[in-house]
Amino acid sequence: LQSKSLGRGKPLVLLHGFPFSSQMWKDLQPPPGFRLILPDFPGFGSSALPPEKIDFKALSFALEAHLGSLGLSQVPLTLGGISMGGYWAFEFARLFPGRLERLILISTRAGIDQPQARQKRLSMAEGVVKEGMGPYVAGMVPGLLSQTTLTTRPQVVQQVSQWVAGAPPQAVALAQTVMADRRDQTDLLAKIQTPTLILAGQEDALIPNSESKAMAQLIPGCELKILGGVGHLIPVEDAGSFQAILNQL
Repeated sequence: LQSKSLGRGKPLVLLHGFPFSSQMWKDLQPPPGFRLILPDFPGFGSSALPPEKIDFKALSFALEAHLGSLGLSQVPLTLGGISMGGYWAFEFARLFPGRLERLILISTRAGIDQPQARQKRLSMAEGVVKEGMGPYVAGMVPGLLSQTTLTTRPQVVQQVSQWVAGAPPQAVALAQTVMADRRDQTDLLAKIQTPTLILAGQEDALIPNSESKAMAQLIPGCELKILGGVGHLIPVEDAGSFQAILNQL
């Protein structure tokens, strides 16, 4: 794994969503007293494609090794993940519960895909290698953004469209396969001892707010914030509000 690192202080690790790279956090500044660490999922950004099949368990061990290489093997972390990054954060929390000072789950879910959704992932994994990202952009972008963003923030729509179009097909195929085969983390929720914050967009077309609320009720002492005017990509659609939330950590 490779990551970008900004600022100094306690580590705040943020895991990006699909099909983006750590570039999706580009508007973010390190909150006061934190060192921001922004890993790239294998094949995206600066992280190379792995030579063999991986899963979120292998990725979590790879993240722990990467943090060790940054001199952070014993240091308590704040770990956040959005969407796909949330699936990764769940698995890390399962394997390394003692490492976490705080957990931030953004636009994500603990459960696995319904059979139809899983099949859609595997079909895209196959198709994108043959056809590239072009055929998928128009279908993906509206689901990632709120109606508010789609109608009032053209520069965000353009940026997200560019990122989706530029996503590396082999990395997209890998990520879809890893997500399709992920573990159901529902049983983990009640066992999470780490202070947890869930962020959801009020207009998220991919994960209903009801799911985020149900998840928050299962995690002991969890805080839930639902942000108005945004969809699935909270940090991109409303970077200011996201920054303000992190600044209060």
